[in-house]
Amino acid sequence: MARKSLGYTELEWTCPFCSTRNPGTAEKCTSCRAPQPADVQFEQAAEDKLITDKEKIARAKAGADIHCPFCNARNPVNATQCAECLADLSDATKRQSGQTIGAHRDKAAPDVACPACGQMNAAANMTCEQCGASLAETRPSDPKPAPPPSPTKKTGRSTMTYAIIAIVVVLMLCCGGTLLFMSTNTKDVTGQVTGVEWERTINIEGLVPVEYETWRDNVPAGASLGSCRQEVHHTQPNPAPGANEVCGTPYTVDTGTGVGEVVQDCEYEVYADYCTYVVDEWRVVDTLRRQGSDHNLLWPDINLTNQQREGSRDTDYVIIFRTDGKTYRYTTNSEAEFNAAQPGTTWILKLNSFGTINDIEPE
Repeated sequence: MARKSLGYTELEWTCPFCSTRNPGTAEKCTSCRAPQPADVQFEQAAEDKLITDKEKIARAKAGADIHCPFCNARNPVNATQCAECLADLSDATKRQSGQTIGAHRDKAAPDVACPACGQMNAAANMTCEQCGASLAETRPSDPKPAPPPSPTKKTGRSTMTYAIIAIVVVLMLCCGGTLLFMSTNTKDVTGQVTGVEWERTINIEGLVPVEYETWRDNVPAGASLGSCRQEVHHTQPNPAPGANEVCGTPYTVDTGTGVGEVVQDCEYEVYADYCTYVVDEWRVVDTLRRQGSDHNLLWPDINLTNQQREGSRDTDYVIIFRTDGKTYRYTTNSEAEFNAAQPGTTWILKLNSFGTINDIEPE
């Protein structure tokens, strides 16, 4: 995703010696004058107000500050001599930068009570307006994730529910097994052919208009273009003419200078025409049928127009058996088996428990 800059905001840091909250751009503690140590991180202010100070913004863009290797004082990245002790900064340590500090706080935080005297103060105040005590302990922190819900005690009702589900599953398995057994378990009986039936079909295909949808660039040549609408074709990290910008929640990134950059991760939805189109395709427009109750197999007569063609052909064969005073119908797709089943011939029928024929064999 592309990172979009919304501006810059001043951060804070807490003095490890006197607990005073200091503006991020203050290189020394405003209370005890101790320099900010390299391992003391910048923190998010109670409210992220975007700054307009060109010098602070230019310093943030230049790169993370550096710490003097002799007195530990903070200096701008382009400094060659320490502003505090005048030492050479060739071996200075650069501050960490690039880490996310937190979601952008664009609304004023509620007032906080002074831990020393109880006076209410604006959340952005560094010290109490009444007694001057540090308000470092009152600095708002990012919300902690909610603890996982404690497991609920299982009740008799839930146990009963599981028992019922288990019983239903067992019954379903038993029923399925019974049905499978009854359909595959067969016995052999002898039957005599008493008749046959057959039906032959031929599908007739014609050129008919068929509507589809696709991106306009993919509409086949020769197709009749219908209506189009704008839809998201793809997303990309870079802006494009007419693209819709979709951005996530703004957040603040530490620049290592006491100033945070407020940014958003964005992607761009690129739209294109999604259209209907019509093409002529061969589809089944009619089915010719011919039936009989003998072994004289014939196909239906065909009379095609200029816009028609013959499609698929199919035949269904039925052999009728009689055994023990009962009649059974057996459907097959084997023409050889059908032709062999002449009236009066006897066959071994494999009957399942439902009384239907699974297979036949000549006796």
